[in-house]
Amino acid sequence: MLLSPEQFTRLTEYAAYSSHQLKDMLVEFEQEGIFYKYLSDDLQTIDFEGMRHFLTVYFGAELPADLVEQLFLSFLAKPTKNPSMDRRCSVFEDTLNSVRSNLYTLGEKLEKLTSSHDDKASFEGQRIPLKPLVCYLQLLEGASPENKLEVVFHVYDSDCNGYLDKAETEAIIEQMMNVAKHLQWDTSELEPILRQMMSEIDYDNDGIVSLDEWKRGGMTTIPLLVLLGFDTEMKEDGSHLWKLRHFSKPTYCHVCRLLLVGWGGKQGLSCSVCKYTVHSRCVRNAETCCIRTFSNRQTDTMPHHWIDANSAEKCAKCRANVGAFQGKRCRWCHNTVHTKCLTQWPEVCDLGVLNHHILPPSHIFPAFLERKTIKQPHSTNLLQAVSPGSHCRPLLCLINPKSGGKQGVKVLRKLEFMLNPRQVYDISKTGPEPGLQLFSTIQSCHVLVCGGDGTIGWVLEAMDKIQWEHGRPPVAVLPLGTGNDLARCLRWGGGYENESLQKILHSIEKAQPMMMDRWQIKIEQRKKTDKGDPPPYNIINNYFSIGVDASIAHRFHVMREKFPEKFNSRMRNKLWYFELGTTETLSATCKNLHEQIDILCDGETLDLGNGPTLEGIALLNIASIYGGSNLWGRSRKSTGLRVPLIFTPGSIGGGLQHRVQDIGDGLIEVVGLESATQIGQIKAGVRAAARRLSQCSTVVIQTHKPFPMQIDGEPWMQPPCIIQITHMNQVPMLVANNRKTKTWNLLRRQPASEDN
Repeated sequence: MLLSPEQFTRLTEYAAYSSHQLKDMLVEFEQEGIFYKYLSDDLQTIDFEGMRHFLTVYFGAELPADLVEQLFLSFLAKPTKNPSMDRRCSVFEDTLNSVRSNLYTLGEKLEKLTSSHDDKASFEGQRIPLKPLVCYLQLLEGASPENKLEVVFHVYDSDCNGYLDKAETEAIIEQMMNVAKHLQWDTSELEPILRQMMSEIDYDNDGIVSLDEWKRGGMTTIPLLVLLGFDTEMKEDGSHLWKLRHFSKPTYCHVCRLLLVGWGGKQGLSCSVCKYTVHSRCVRNAETCCIRTFSNRQTDTMPHHWIDANSAEKCAKCRANVGAFQGKRCRWCHNTVHTKCLTQWPEVCDLGVLNHHILPPSHIFPAFLERKTIKQPHSTNLLQAVSPGSHCRPLLCLINPKSGGKQGVKVLRKLEFMLNPRQVYDISKTGPEPGLQLFSTIQSCHVLVCGGDGTIGWVLEAMDKIQWEHGRPPVAVLPLGTGNDLARCLRWGGGYENESLQKILHSIEKAQPMMMDRWQIKIEQRKKTDKGDPPPYNIINNYFSIGVDASIAHRFHVMREKFPEKFNSRMRNKLWYFELGTTETLSATCKNLHEQIDILCDGETLDLGNGPTLEGIALLNIASIYGGSNLWGRSRKSTGLRVPLIFTPGSIGGGLQHRVQDIGDGLIEVVGLESATQIGQIKAGVRAAARRLSQCSTVVIQTHKPFPMQIDGEPWMQPPCIIQITHMNQVPMLVANNRKTKTWNLLRRQPASEDN
């Protein structure tokens, strides 16, 4: 007898609108509670009338009779040999199986009961255990993991003494073993690992587990949320992720095998992970056959994941045409093969043309099953990955869908299909940490950041906190932001324009790593009473500036926060920058900035007053700013004389013009900005560069009045302060091997020009 998906959905909807919390209703089962009269003498079971009364109070409404009867039947269990332990384990095993698959499987006795239950009289004398019912309803509740753990604690605390003794923890271990078997994990070595994990919950080693220890352990030390059915990360694979799609060629439904037809052309629901396709009316009958993204234990080989070919393709074996439903298509290697050719096709999947980047499910498995190999036993990461071999470098994709016109949503879906979905993360929801932790144990891997300069900085900072077992992996960039200055320097382009992702992945495969400097910035406000904005970052990856350009960026930021609907495309953003730049030219809010600022480079004071007046100062780590402008410019041919690092404006002709820029030389370039007009001229190519001031390894800046500032395009208003900038570290980045790109000189040491 099965609880249908429709009935399960109905029950879930009732739970979503429930105004009661289970932990508050448990007291009603005590002696003076309203449900006490329905309990058996041992207080472990409840009859049909008691369950119906309990559900009515809990949901705040009377559930349909057929749903209540079905739920009651689902919790009826077979008698077991050991009424104290085996009964509880069997019941909980059935309960968790139902939670995982949304179905309740009953034995032969239940089949006989359901065939004859025509009315309420069928339930006379029948009772169900109370604890599995409470656990299951708790799973449906939209409560936090802490609250769910608390309810489970009280369910297993059978003597209600406020702690779990040895017998009660043994019952939990048996329950977790049942769940592991249901998930098809290799449990041969699991039981001693679970016992060790459960012993670690007892932090004070007093032999019992308190509620605080239970919740602390459930959220940090061991995967209680997984083995008790509360997980969000390790959900069971096989469920489709449906998206409405329009097809450009004849495509057939996998269920009814009829042609897809809809308004505006061929239309249907397609799984974004495996491309299983159905009519909207057929989705209820769709087979649950999506891919598995991880395995129960590491294996060396992986089989194909075959799906019926529902459109015309070429056979990868005989090269003849494959009609609809005349062959199979593998989700991983994307090869289509005739049914008659399958016997001649290798059984082991080679993962296709992107095998260099794919992390196969055979090399991802629950971390606690290989606990002895983990260096950080207290890590909250529930999965562990290992390298498939030296022939490939799995690619971790971290995507910010909110960057630059929200192109990231489309990129996210495409990469989930091209790679293993476990490699692709929407960091606007999860942050970069889960993906970085999963890949921290892989010997050779690459990281692809899909977003703007701010997203890259976010990921690089998160990578600083990860303990990499085999060294920090290099980072490639798919530019989705507005300026994309770092992506330009690394030759990945100024913006993603719907190019072929497969070609981009092949470019990453051929890319070369190089080291990039990063700089630590410390800002000390001179007066604590001054009001200002907090600095957005404490690390400089691209550039730091004070004055005219930061003023434009700050106005842009304020306008975007106030009117976000006016900043929904890359072109609109550039037009706003142009308008705000024109306003700044007329107002000149940072005029004579050099009179209100002091700069020390490597301990030497810069004379800012000798030369044209300045409205801004910029410190450059890379040779691109404002979406492609090079403020340092090209260097002239050296005369062969030794050139010091710091020059005053009056002696710039003596050698500073020969200094070249390199993102990995441990030096940062300092330039002066005369006006917003000069910035526009450099952007347009009318002027070659800004005014060079210094090239050094440490900078100290003191301001005497409030100024707008920005780090990597993120602006804020800063009161008078002292700023210290020092070299922090170097990180590996991937440089695209694209000879057509004209920005190579932005990256490496620039060749000197022949003019003096």
